[in-house]
Amino acid sequence: NRLSKRRRRYLELAKRIAGQSTHGTHSHGCVLIKGGSVINVSANKNNHCNFGRRFRAYERKDFSTLHAELGVVLGLDISLTSGSIAYVVRVKGDEWRMSKPCEMCEQALRFCGVKKVVYTTNDDSVIVEKL
Repeated sequence: NRLSKRRRRYLELAKRIAGQSTHGTHSHGCVLIKGGSVINVSANKNNHCNFGRRFRAYERKDFSTLHAELGVVLGLDISLTSGSIAYVVRVKGDEWRMSKPCEMCEQALRFCGVKKVVYTTNDDSVIVEKL
Protein backbone atom coordinates (compact mmCIF):
# COMPACT_ATOMS: atom_id res chain seq x y z
CA ASN A 1 0.00 0.00 0.00
CA ARG A 2 1.90 3.03 -1.31
CA LEU A 3 1.08 6.29 0.45
CA SER A 4 1.92 9.77 -0.73
CA LYS A 5 4.17 11.83 1.55
CA ARG A 6 1.28 14.17 2.31
CA ARG A 7 -1.12 11.35 3.24
CA ARG A 8 1.56 9.71 5.38
CA ARG A 9 2.15 13.06 7.14
CA TYR A 10 -1.57 13.40 7.98
CA LEU A 11 -1.68 9.83 9.28
CA GLU A 12 1.42 10.41 11.42
CA LEU A 13 -0.23 13.52 12.87
CA ALA A 14 -3.38 11.49 13.64
CA LYS A 15 -1.16 8.87 15.28
CA ARG A 16 0.40 11.54 17.55
CA ILE A 17 -3.07 12.87 18.39
CA ALA A 18 -4.20 9.31 19.27
CA GLY A 19 -1.53 9.40 21.96
CA GLN A 20 -3.62 12.08 23.70
CA SER A 21 -6.62 9.77 24.04
CA THR A 22 -8.16 9.54 27.51
CA HIS A 23 -10.29 6.50 26.66
CA GLY A 24 -8.08 3.92 28.35
CA THR A 25 -8.50 0.87 26.07
CA HIS A 26 -8.63 2.34 22.55
CA SER A 27 -6.48 5.22 21.32
CA HIS A 28 -7.92 6.90 18.22
CA GLY A 29 -6.82 10.14 16.62
CA CYS A 30 -8.52 12.03 13.82
CA VAL A 31 -7.26 14.87 11.62
CA LEU A 32 -9.63 16.86 9.40
CA ILE A 33 -8.04 18.20 6.21
CA LYS A 34 -9.45 20.60 3.63
CA GLY A 35 -7.53 22.07 0.72
CA GLY A 36 -4.25 20.75 2.10
CA SER A 37 -4.73 22.49 5.47
CA VAL A 38 -5.42 20.99 8.86
CA ILE A 39 -8.86 22.20 9.97
CA ASN A 40 -9.05 20.38 13.32
CA VAL A 41 -7.68 17.43 15.29
CA SER A 42 -9.20 15.27 18.02
CA ALA A 43 -8.55 12.15 20.08
CA ASN A 44 -11.25 9.95 21.55
CA LYS A 45 -12.15 10.71 25.14
CA ASN A 46 -13.89 8.93 27.97
CA ASN A 47 -16.46 11.70 28.45
CA HIS A 48 -19.81 11.53 26.65
CA CYS A 49 -21.13 13.50 23.72
CA ASN A 50 -24.76 14.31 22.98
CA PHE A 51 -23.96 15.20 19.35
CA GLY A 52 -23.33 11.56 18.42
CA ARG A 53 -26.61 10.43 19.96
CA ARG A 54 -28.68 11.40 16.90
CA PHE A 55 -26.52 9.21 14.66
CA ARG A 56 -26.65 6.08 16.82
CA ALA A 57 -28.75 3.08 15.84
CA TYR A 58 -32.38 3.41 16.94
CA GLU A 59 -32.04 0.76 19.65
CA ARG A 60 -29.08 2.60 21.19
CA LYS A 61 -30.19 6.05 22.23
CA ASP A 62 -27.68 6.31 25.09
CA PHE A 63 -24.93 8.89 25.02
CA SER A 64 -21.82 7.97 23.14
CA THR A 65 -18.28 8.42 24.33
CA LEU A 66 -16.60 11.18 22.39
CA HIS A 67 -15.13 9.39 19.39
CA ALA A 68 -12.23 11.12 17.63
CA GLU A 69 -14.31 11.54 14.45
CA LEU A 70 -17.05 13.35 16.39
CA GLY A 71 -14.57 15.57 18.20
CA VAL A 72 -12.96 16.69 14.95
CA VAL A 73 -16.23 18.16 13.58
CA LEU A 74 -17.80 19.40 16.83
CA GLY A 75 -18.34 23.14 16.87
CA LEU A 76 -17.23 23.67 13.28
CA ASP A 77 -19.45 25.32 10.70
CA ILE A 78 -20.44 23.11 7.77
CA SER A 79 -18.65 25.55 5.45
CA LEU A 80 -15.39 24.30 7.03
CA THR A 81 -16.24 20.60 7.16
CA SER A 82 -17.94 20.28 3.77
CA GLY A 83 -15.61 18.71 1.20
CA SER A 84 -12.99 17.77 3.80
CA ILE A 85 -11.16 14.48 4.37
CA ALA A 86 -10.91 12.76 7.77
CA TYR A 87 -7.76 10.77 8.60
CA VAL A 88 -8.38 8.29 11.43
CA VAL A 89 -5.69 6.25 13.20
CA ARG A 90 -5.94 3.80 16.08
CA VAL A 91 -2.73 2.79 17.76
CA LYS A 92 -1.70 0.08 20.16
CA GLY A 93 1.82 0.74 21.29
CA ASP A 94 3.56 1.92 18.14
CA GLU A 95 1.44 -0.15 15.73
CA TRP A 96 -1.52 0.93 13.65
CA ARG A 97 -4.75 -0.91 14.43
CA MET A 98 -8.17 -1.06 12.73
CA SER A 99 -9.73 2.38 12.85
CA LYS A 100 -12.69 2.11 10.46
CA PRO A 101 -15.24 4.65 11.71
CA CYS A 102 -18.30 3.08 13.33
CA GLU A 103 -21.72 3.61 11.75
CA MET A 104 -22.47 6.52 14.10
CA CYS A 105 -19.26 8.31 13.12
CA GLU A 106 -19.73 7.64 9.39
CA GLN A 107 -23.22 9.15 9.55
CA ALA A 108 -22.00 12.17 11.54
CA LEU A 109 -19.14 12.79 9.08
CA ARG A 110 -21.55 12.52 6.13
CA PHE A 111 -23.95 14.93 7.86
CA CYS A 112 -21.09 17.43 8.19
CA GLY A 113 -20.15 17.11 4.51
CA VAL A 114 -16.91 15.15 4.91
CA LYS A 115 -16.28 13.55 1.50
CA LYS A 116 -13.71 10.85 2.34
CA VAL A 117 -12.29 9.00 5.28
CA VAL A 118 -8.80 7.50 5.33
CA TYR A 119 -8.24 4.93 8.09
CA THR A 120 -5.68 2.42 9.30
CA THR A 121 -6.09 -1.37 9.45
CA ASN A 122 -4.55 -4.16 11.50
CA ASP A 123 -2.23 -5.21 8.68
CA ASP A 124 -0.40 -1.87 8.51
CA SER A 125 -2.31 -0.73 5.46
CA VAL A 126 -4.64 2.20 4.85
CA ILE A 127 -8.14 2.28 3.37
CA VAL A 128 -9.57 5.30 1.53
CA GLU A 129 -13.37 5.32 1.53
CA LYS A 130 -15.79 7.80 -0.05
CA LEU A 131 -18.66 8.78 2.20
